[in-house]
Amino acid sequence: MSCAATPFSEQRPPDAHTASFSSWWYEGDGIWAGLAPPYEGRWYAGEPALKVLWWIGDAAGELRISGNRLDGPSSVLSADIPSGYEQIGYQPSAILVPEPGCWQVVGSAGDHALRLVVDVLASELHPLRVA
Repeated sequence: MSCAATPFSEQRPPDAHTASFSSWWYEGDGIWAGLAPPYEGRWYAGEPALKVLWWIGDAAGELRISGNRLDGPSSVLSADIPSGYEQIGYQPSAILVPEPGCWQVVGSAGDHALRLVVDVLASELHPLRVA
């Protein structure tokens, strides 16, 4: 199965402070997700978990992140979503994708959801991997 990955947005989130976090943003249904700069727009499997900043704007509710592999069986994707950002409009997260492959990642808040299809590269290629 080839991975028809979700393209990055040509726009940035409406909040200037959030928008400056990354050059690689996804957008849909009022939710934005930006990959941290060291990844240069790529997703990687394994440790350390990927830093992803979410802008949920007016979407009511706590951010939830889930994911599943589309091209075969796999362990479960996990996400750490720290508390304390509920009133700010943005939410940091750390997403651990256990294996390379084609993955669907969903970030949702209230009735809004951003669904991504991402091509996850092998952990050996992770730019922050400690050997």
